Amino acid sequence: MALSPRAVLPLVFLSGMAGAQEEPRRQLEEVVVTAQKRAESLSDVPVSVTAVSSEKLNQAGIENLSDLSEYTPNFKMVKGGLAPNVYMRGIGSGSNLGFEMSVGFFSDGIHLGRAQQTRAAFMDVQRVEVLRGPQSILFGKNAIAGAINLISAQPGDEFEGMVSGIYGLELDNREVNTVLSGPLTETFGARLALRYREDEGYIYNTELDRDDGGSEEVSGRLILRWTPTDSVDASLKLEKTELEQIGRTLQVTHPSALTGCSGENTRRDYVRASDTDERVKLDNYNGTLNVDVHTDSGTFTSVTGYTGFENDEVFDPDSSSFNTSVFDGVEEFSQVSQEFRFASPGGEFIDYIGGVFYQKNEVSSDVKAPLNVRTGAIEDTGVCLLNTAQLVAADLDRQFDMDAEAWSAFTQFTFNFSESWRSTLGLRYVSEKKEGERVFNLYERNTEIPVNPVTALLLSQLNVGAHELQGERDSDVLLPLVNTQWDIHDDVMLYVSYTRGAKSGGYDAQGNNGDDGPSGGATNFEFDDEIANAWEIGAKMRLLNGAADLNLAVYRVEYDDMQVSVFDGVAGFSVTNAGQSLTQGFELDGRWLLTDWMMLTGSVAYLDFEWLKYEQGPCYPGSPDEDPNTGTCNFEGKVNQQTPSWTSSLSAIFTWPISDALMLEAAADVNYRDEHYISGDLDPRGLEEAVTKYNARVRVFDVAETWWLSLVGKNLTDELVMGFGGGTGLDVGGYRASAEPPRSVYLEGGVRF
Repeated sequence: MALSPRAVLPLVFLSGMAGAQEEPRRQLEEVVVTAQKRAESLSDVPVSVTAVSSEKLNQAGIENLSDLSEYTPNFKMVKGGLAPNVYMRGIGSGSNLGFEMSVGFFSDGIHLGRAQQTRAAFMDVQRVEVLRGPQSILFGKNAIAGAINLISAQPGDEFEGMVSGIYGLELDNREVNTVLSGPLTETFGARLALRYREDEGYIYNTELDRDDGGSEEVSGRLILRWTPTDSVDASLKLEKTELEQIGRTLQVTHPSALTGCSGENTRRDYVRASDTDERVKLDNYNGTLNVDVHTDSGTFTSVTGYTGFENDEVFDPDSSSFNTSVFDGVEEFSQVSQEFRFASPGGEFIDYIGGVFYQKNEVSSDVKAPLNVRTGAIEDTGVCLLNTAQLVAADLDRQFDMDAEAWSAFTQFTFNFSESWRSTLGLRYVSEKKEGERVFNLYERNTEIPVNPVTALLLSQLNVGAHELQGERDSDVLLPLVNTQWDIHDDVMLYVSYTRGAKSGGYDAQGNNGDDGPSGGATNFEFDDEIANAWEIGAKMRLLNGAADLNLAVYRVEYDDMQVSVFDGVAGFSVTNAGQSLTQGFELDGRWLLTDWMMLTGSVAYLDFEWLKYEQGPCYPGSPDEDPNTGTCNFEGKVNQQTPSWTSSLSAIFTWPISDALMLEAAADVNYRDEHYISGDLDPRGLEEAVTKYNARVRVFDVAETWWLSLVGKNLTDELVMGFGGGTGLDVGGYRASAEPPRSVYLEGGVRF
């Protein structure tokens, strides 16, 4: 594929770093990460990592993981139909409560394994690390595509406080943040972070005469830190986020005959016509106890966690004014975990880390919905000949429960053969047990009486049938890692690595059929572990006497039994193991301090995804590849959703004094994403064109940074981009998609004390 002009810009910048000869005036600050469970320089870590400090988060106006994905190679987060979907190097989890995420999300050492937990408060962050590729040895088996490691700011030795706020000038968004931190005694400190945020929606709902997609968030975090001696460091974090969202960002972009006759038009204009008062109420909570004990022999670490969420949701599956169904569901998740590990001091011939891990979680859901199946409609010469006779009317009640218990042991040894050559061997053993149950009932409308045989027969043709399924499964996996590093120069490190990753199997939470279902019945209730074999070659370089750095990673990852979840076109999702896939490409990112007052950062990534084996993929309506016998499509040789070939970003930050007391900072960036499909069935209606977004910021602050005032603009050219798409439920032939936010301009300011 030809290189996009927008992808060329960062390449020109990055290659320019290597060729420039001008003597730098100062050096870049060293970036320290904990990607390998110990503090190390980013330039020494043999992993493709993007580390973003709190300063960069503030400079770029990064308010959540979705914003972060625009500045991180091969990382994408999109709003799904029911929960966010996170993709790394083209690999994501799909929408199903029974799935673990493919990209492991970790907050202060605790694994947050469900997509709803990525919506926890993104506030008072010290650093975010995005690790690409399987990270199974030190992070666990459910980091098969990569890991996001979020580190909260900690109490310091001095009292400090901060109050900041945001006021939207174009979209009506408001935010207030407060931080108080400092010592309470000589050995005890505390840090309190609070946030209130309110966003008005940006999708106008013509049926309800309101803006959909708005939200209100209230978040709080308290960290208590105790350091009784120089060798003991303990911290307790208590965190809670309450989020309420009004309406959805999903709109019908291509109507069926039914939705077309009810007034829908083909459009991409931030307008929808849902007749349902859609709402989401989400409570995320997290308690974490970290204890480090430092000795001459090494550091002992204990990480204890309790986390979970409650999610109450009302959802219109057809996203239109046509009354097919309304889903009213409650999801609950709770998890306890304990990790013990020991790490050597480092700097010896053999550096090592090892430990044990235990985790137990419970997930449940209860979804109720009326099903209204109509006979159809015909549109002829612009006139709708509507036939909306009720064919089937029933009430759906789907209940799901899954309990999981896992333990693992892991170790990693690094052999420092010389000052310039070192090799690492790692191994993790994981044993897991899961129990799952799904009970699916169909009742006569507004009763608890099972549907009559005629209705049951008609619904069976839609792959919907009452059932009760149970299952128990055990799995054991062994995950190795091997890598070698060479310091071929004081400022150049090369590495080669192989690692094996795995993602836990489980049970389908959102299927509609049982033992006699037309799509395979009970065999679809359980899905197997997903396995990845990954190879990577990379380089970390410091250039121009420390004024620039450049990181390169070339990767190839083969997936077996890849887990997929596909909307069934009616009222649920179907899960399966899709055979084999291949993802390969490269990532290049860097920084360049041109002068005392100008910094450039950039990245470019290439992604090549291919299904090697996927014989029963989902067909979009009217697909020429549909097998008439199975109703499925062979995806061999095809791409996946959310796999743009090229992504890139380029940022420039200028800082200079206005006076002896005042500073001015101006920043601008451009982010490019190549064309890609937004739904798993590769429906041509979901092929998003290549898009370029422009952002800019201007900030005035005093030299001590005790106060600041910023003007921030995002998506300045007001690009209309759809992030997630798929068919409309119980409305065959329709297509809907979720619009990303339009242009946003806001004031942001704050004071520190």
